[in-house]
Amino acid sequence: MAARAGARAFVPKASFAWRLYRRLVRTEVSFFAAPDVPPKADVLKLCILSAPKACVPNYCCPTIVIDLQQPEDALWNGIDAKSRKVIRQAMREAISVGDVPLTEENWAAFRAAHETLRSRKKNADALGVGQISELATKGQYVLTASRDADGHVLSWHGYACGRGHVRLLNTVSAIDPARDTAWNNLVGRANRLHHWRDMLRFRSEGIRSYDLGGVYRGSDDPEQMNIARFKKSFGGETVERYDAVVPLTGKGKLALSVLALVSAEARAGS
Repeated sequence: MAARAGARAFVPKASFAWRLYRRLVRTEVSFFAAPDVPPKADVLKLCILSAPKACVPNYCCPTIVIDLQQPEDALWNGIDAKSRKVIRQAMREAISVGDVPLTEENWAAFRAAHETLRSRKKNADALGVGQISELATKGQYVLTASRDADGHVLSWHGYACGRGHVRLLNTVSAIDPARDTAWNNLVGRANRLHHWRDMLRFRSEGIRSYDLGGVYRGSDDPEQMNIARFKKSFGGETVERYDAVVPLTGKGKLALSVLALVSAEARAGS
């Protein structure tokens, strides 16, 4: 059913503590570049910059970025041969990929899938509801899903979009150690097709780059090393991106000092 004219779009609600903090401390968040006009805020958060922000501490975030401006056949050939084979198989299995409108029902399903993931992966990141809610308010959050022929969701992808770029923020799959190998292999194939179809979709909209949301460069965590190999299989370039938090007022500086003592879970607004 279509939304009623003038109806307010659904926006996920962050935790009460996160919303209270944002009310007390005016915070502007900008992805991919600094805002064109200095904001009237206490704190400016800059995310995924191509170069570090001068005169403030920066957090380096290595990632893999795929150039979507290249021809489609070059984009396809940049994917390794094994992954191309798997993607073709997923296509034959009638797996579909498409947008998921941000409604209360869809959000509940996505959040439940993420909680299932976290219940079996202790090092899984918080969902980041506060960040998602801010992006959704600005129309800069895109949620997509892959489904099998019966309509069951096999994977979810959530993106920050802006200034000609997209950044993968959330990825949740229906991999389940309690299920058989056939199911988990199907989910793996669906997730590869999911990335390919998302790349084509964003490319058709004039998006210039597809950021796979960070990449592990260490050698101590086998699970993260496997994820890094998966991301590298799509081609692209390993680059460094930067996050920076800039206090703009005395209140902002004080708030950041206090916030440093708060858990990452609380800062995420989940």
